Amino acid sequence: MGKANAAVNQWLENNHRFASLYNGYLFDGRQVIRPEDLENLDRETDILVGDKKGRTKAIGRRRDIVKRWKGGADLAILACESQNKVHYAMPVRCMLYDGLTYADQIRELWRQHAGDRGTGGDLSAEEFLSGFRRRDHICPVLTLVFYYDEKKWDGAKDLYEMFLPGADGEFRAALQKYIPNYTMNLIDAGHMEEAELQRLSEDLQQVLGMLKYRDKEKELQDYIRKNEAYFSSVDVETYQALCSFLNAEKGLKRVEDLRKGDKVNMCQALEQMYQHAMQEGREEGREEGREAGIALARKVFCLSASGKTPEEIAEEAGLTPGEVRKILG
Repeated sequence: MGKANAAVNQWLENNHRFASLYNGYLFDGRQVIRPEDLENLDRETDILVGDKKGRTKAIGRRRDIVKRWKGGADLAILACESQNKVHYAMPVRCMLYDGLTYADQIRELWRQHAGDRGTGGDLSAEEFLSGFRRRDHICPVLTLVFYYDEKKWDGAKDLYEMFLPGADGEFRAALQKYIPNYTMNLIDAGHMEEAELQRLSEDLQQVLGMLKYRDKEKELQDYIRKNEAYFSSVDVETYQALCSFLNAEKGLKRVEDLRKGDKVNMCQALEQMYQHAMQEGREEGREEGREAGIALARKVFCLSASGKTPEEIAEEAGLTPGEVRKILG
């Protein structure tokens, strides 16, 4: 996981933001999932797969964010995968993550039945074979893909879209009848409609509403100034996420210089970022000019070594005779 994704994940992992993101996507903004009903789960999911020779191989994945939604009883397992680039196999990747999480739940239930398993208990032969009691239940698993690159998502959003497009119509219909689809839950954060943004909490609205202006300097500055009440005092986690969204980790205030409780004025930080970019551009221009001058001087000296006159060198090098004599000293 890259530095940008780590900052975005840390920002979204906050229970209030996470609940708002899910409420906006699943429940049209109604506050069904409450922040206090969320708890973090282990992000590692794995399973041991055996072959006919008795050899086993571990299949494991690490989720970006995964939480249990509890409301008196376990209701669901909610996950989020952050993407700063399009992943063209994302439906299958999410399907694997969800499948491993279901398998992990079954394995955990089987661990809880360890006493029954050792003594025979009240387990039927079928339950023992399944590693799962007939009356056992697992929690549904939902995964949101939070994609935040400037480019609009152009990959598949479900399993069927990944199938061969040229398949015969009748054959394809038969496949779709008997192969269940898997639909990926995608949030294309940089291309959300206003109505979608309105379903979210204020800080998600402000930050995600900014993404459409990332490559437009004046519009971005205008947006930040228009929402100065929010952006003049953002927390460190939000600041780090904004740096990632703007691809501006170098141009803004060093995160190491900030403490957890600090507030950052994004209006000022953005101005510093532009000043930093301009300074870098000037320095790069000077360096390119210096290198070009050295290359030209080398060319002039090489031409002079061939016995050519300053006038002849000037013509070949694109200079005046006076400039050639100055270089040669």
